Amino acid sequence: MKKFSLLAIVFALFAVFSCKNNDNGISKSDLPNGVKISDVENIFDLVYGGSGNNDDELTSGMVADNSGNMYVSMNVTNTQANKNIIVIRINSDGTLAWGKQYDSAGNEWSPDSGENGETGGTTGSISMDNDGNIYVVGLTDNEEIGYAVLIMKINPANGEIIWQKAWKPEWPAEGSYPLARQDAEGYAIDATGDYVYVTGDCGTNQVLVLAFNKSDGSIVFQKGLDIVSGTKDRGYAIKEDASGNLFLGGVNGSYAWIAKLTNANTNSPEVAWLKNAGLSYGARINGIEIDDSGVYYSCDIRGVNTTFEIFKTDFDGNVKWAKSFPGASNDRNNTHTVYINGNYVYAGGRTGQTGMDLMGDALFVKMNKNDGSIVWAGIYYTGKDVEESASQRIKGIAVVGDNVYIAGQIYPVDQNIEHYYGSWVEDKSWATADESVSPSAITPAEFMTFETGEVRDASINVTDYSVGTLQNSKDKTASNPPDCDVFLMKFKL
Repeated sequence: MKKFSLLAIVFALFAVFSCKNNDNGISKSDLPNGVKISDVENIFDLVYGGSGNNDDELTSGMVADNSGNMYVSMNVTNTQANKNIIVIRINSDGTLAWGKQYDSAGNEWSPDSGENGETGGTTGSISMDNDGNIYVVGLTDNEEIGYAVLIMKINPANGEIIWQKAWKPEWPAEGSYPLARQDAEGYAIDATGDYVYVTGDCGTNQVLVLAFNKSDGSIVFQKGLDIVSGTKDRGYAIKEDASGNLFLGGVNGSYAWIAKLTNANTNSPEVAWLKNAGLSYGARINGIEIDDSGVYYSCDIRGVNTTFEIFKTDFDGNVKWAKSFPGASNDRNNTHTVYINGNYVYAGGRTGQTGMDLMGDALFVKMNKNDGSIVWAGIYYTGKDVEESASQRIKGIAVVGDNVYIAGQIYPVDQNIEHYYGSWVEDKSWATADESVSPSAITPAEFMTFETGEVRDASINVTDYSVGTLQNSKDKTASNPPDCDVFLMKFKL
């Protein structure tokens, strides 16, 4: 009898401890049937933020160099309610090289393409040229000039500004109050090709299509794309291919659009085609990648129920495939970024899954670029109890060698003060679903030049972001939750 009791105790203890993952504290009973903790090898899992004063760091985007050093941009609102842009460099070994704050006497930030400003700027608000220089776009705002597009070229070695420019379609006369029609916002930037290309919007409702010289920030061309007369047109994504063609996307009114411009490597670009993307009401294009086989778009499908979705077209805007990742019927399914490397396309954002944390967890998907089929999909899961629950979003992806780098945003619930860590989970049955995307041609209302547009030197100061703390995600605590921070990971599939 005693022997039986001892065996029973041993088996009971085994059952208790086997349902826990010692590294992440997630109970296997928290996971729906078929979902398991992944054996993905995490090299580092970090959190960065101003834990000393509870500032919210809202992640914008991330790029990485050939050595695996990550450059992450974000918005922060400090205790004086000033908005500033922060950029950090995380070395490939997970150490902090530098963190810089860029601000003036007014406010600076990269605007979010979402409806509610729930993150920093778009994933395309940061870019890297072939020499490793970093470029960030957003806006600078003060009562003397109003909103102006802000473009900064940053030294990757130390975060110092190489040049900084502000652009407006019309600058207010000295001593006069800035008018709404003179405002301009920068959403996305691309410095991978011939020039530094910027898109966004302005007070007269045209999409901005701007090009600047990399060497000094001087203007090459300044165009406005009026998609549909009378609607508010916004550009959220921009990318040049290897032939001087420029691909753009965004939203006009409440419908997503895509476009191709030719001769973008000259000072006289032309509209090759402009199309309604054929997505649902409220959708918007927020990321573009290009390779020699086509153009890839991340599209945030908005509404009561949201959808994580990407699609691929040929260079004439004809859809080759369109895929979504299934989530629960809620508003927690969002695509934020798309990335190409070799034979694969990667997409990131968040998803709300039935039986898991319906606040939305970070979703990472690796797909075959030829047909959009899943190679691997993982969800970063912290748990669903109120003391574990957190909403994460992936805002940037890079692949260097065998390593995957991601940057995103983590925002816990009010009761969660210390569970900023979790684990990748997966389900072998997960698969992408076909979506119907049918682009249709639009004749643009106008493709015009801003005759009164002008670029001027900006007035941005650079200071160390001394309150920013980089630490292992398991060590992060918040004395005054919720405290939104940046999460950074390096792992191998």
